[in-house]
Amino acid sequence: MSDKILVLCVDRDNDVGEKAGVETPVVGKTAVEDAAKKFALADPEDSDVNALFAALKIYEDLKEDLKERTAQQEESEEGAEIALIAGDRDIGVKSDTKIASQLDEVLAKTGAKRAIIVTDGSEDEEILPIIQSRMRIDAVRRVIVRQSEPLESGFYMLKRLFEEEKFSRSFLTPLGLAMLAISISLILGQPSLSIGLILGILGIYALLKGFGLGNVLADFIAAMRSSLYTGKISFVTDICALVLALAGAFQGTLSALSLLPEIHTESFSGSILVATAFVKASIWWFICAAVAIVVGKMMNMVIEGERIVRQWAILFSIVASGLILYGGSECIMAISGINGGNAWEGYQILFFSILGAVFLSFIGVRISWYARISAEKRGELGEQVGQSREGESEGVTRVQEAEAMVAAEEAEN
Repeated sequence: MSDKILVLCVDRDNDVGEKAGVETPVVGKTAVEDAAKKFALADPEDSDVNALFAALKIYEDLKEDLKERTAQQEESEEGAEIALIAGDRDIGVKSDTKIASQLDEVLAKTGAKRAIIVTDGSEDEEILPIIQSRMRIDAVRRVIVRQSEPLESGFYMLKRLFEEEKFSRSFLTPLGLAMLAISISLILGQPSLSIGLILGILGIYALLKGFGLGNVLADFIAAMRSSLYTGKISFVTDICALVLALAGAFQGTLSALSLLPEIHTESFSGSILVATAFVKASIWWFICAAVAIVVGKMMNMVIEGERIVRQWAILFSIVASGLILYGGSECIMAISGINGGNAWEGYQILFFSILGAVFLSFIGVRISWYARISAEKRGELGEQVGQSREGESEGVTRVQEAEAMVAAEEAEN
């Protein structure tokens, strides 16, 4: 029993749960076989289906081999076990933590010390260190499906890749943004702008991904939908933010286009000036949009009776960031000499912008600090009032009990 071998099938992105609704972990041949059939009916083209049936075959072969080698032992059928564990579609810490938790549950049920890992690709094999930290791995089987000639054609492979959600989000999004930038430059009659637009859009996309903000738009739409359904005032402020952002983008585009006749857009400095003109004309629109979102959340918190603490720091930090970006754009335009500016004026604007931004950030931090201290004092005062009320109620109860005892004694006499 202590040397039991576990045939473990791993689905790191939880396709079996997302597509077939199978709850993991699944332990035992019958349960795994049912899960495999259910998964195959839900999506017969998924490679994890083949991995599941391959794990079942390995399990059957392993049991037959154990029976042959230990034909005289009564416990021979208990020498092997099969299980299925899955992570989460959000591959990373969340997915691997879930896999580790399910693996601990499987090991507690089976008592296995060795494992044969069955996967459908290298992505699932990235969790091998997690398994190795808990048990010995005897073998790893990667299941590769043999395809017929028509299925191996380039068109079919591209079609399958485009239908994969993970691939489309990672590859098609920047490709679509690049094609959009090229189309915008052609419509405006400035093909030379395409490289600058592509680099700018891809740079913004890379920054959002790098800071973990790749789903900002999807989260914003989901928040708007939630606000609408729950009747929150933030729905109105989110609409205001969207309108302000569109107006800012339009204003910035007009400003950038008006600058094109005065500069050489073929040069790198010319592309920088176009981007700077866009920022200078649109930054306060975008800042007002961000402020509208934060103010809407703060109004929701006031209506719901929640305490506003860190939102003050966020609000002032947004305005401070806008001040720095505006000062920087003004400085660049002044250094370039466009609109009659000079470098010294640009340096002064940038200096006072940074100074004002630091001052605003300090004010926001202090207001948040005062709000937090006030909230803590209110909490302590509430606890003290509650304790005093409890003491008063206990005293009243004791007086009532004493009066009842006196009345009972008088009745007996």
